[in-house]
Amino acid sequence: MGNCKYCGKPAGFLKSKHSECEAEERKRIAEAATQMMSLESKVVAAVQNPDEAGALKEAIRQTGEAGLLTKDQVRAALINGWCQSVNKCLEDGILEEAEEHRLVAFKNALGFSEEDLDKHGAHSRLVKAAVLRDVLGGVIPARFTINETLPINLQKGEKVVWVFGNSDYLEDKTKRTYQGGSRGVSIRVMSGLYYRVGAFKGSPVYSTERVLVDKGYVYITNKHIYFSGPSKSLRVPYNKIVSFLPFDDGIGIVRDAQTAKPQIFKTGDGWFTYNLLVNLAQMGN
Repeated sequence: MGNCKYCGKPAGFLKSKHSECEAEERKRIAEAATQMMSLESKVVAAVQNPDEAGALKEAIRQTGEAGLLTKDQVRAALINGWCQSVNKCLEDGILEEAEEHRLVAFKNALGFSEEDLDKHGAHSRLVKAAVLRDVLGGVIPARFTINETLPINLQKGEKVVWVFGNSDYLEDKTKRTYQGGSRGVSIRVMSGLYYRVGAFKGSPVYSTERVLVDKGYVYITNKHIYFSGPSKSLRVPYNKIVSFLPFDDGIGIVRDAQTAKPQIFKTGDGWFTYNLLVNLAQMGN
């Protein structure tokens, strides 16, 4: 005779649960999920309107008294609510300063770390939106902190705006092949000596292929794009770039040169990279 996995009492021959206990557990799970969603919605309301902060505190207190959620579940609900608030603030594509201040204040009040809030990329989206707002307003952002020595040589007055790690650097290479060639015919001139006639390579055919050159860091400053990898390093000033090529996962540039080919940086976020570089380049003009 087995015991019920919910209450621990005998459940009957070849049984592992009471139907009543299972129904009660399902009800408890449903109520817990409802409480988590309620907390998340109250976080969104409190971020949008500080007057709702009192209602959020009361909801947290009542949730604790009900005992349906663990402390980890309550924390997860608050974090999910904050992440939803970021998405709501960015629905119109613009992060207002007041919205940013409320989000940061809420983060600090509950003691959330950037790692806690970035499990689904919400904190990164917040910072990126703030950086773009600064650039569009003609301000060089100072939101990126680097605690180590940079492998690039910054010029006077140059500031790092953003850094992309683990980025691929690719170049378009021209490959030459031949079509229509002939191996020719060998004619024996004398013993051990042959003469080949009619051999030719054919017409050259050129094709372009995109190849991975190196993997490293892409540094975005107010004056240049830098790439630094184990075998390749480069610096490109914005005033030497003719065009920017948007990609889903990065950006391509074409320099001001007659034979210039696209240089591609795979940063993982093409939309942000493109908008950041285009607007930084315009600031320098």
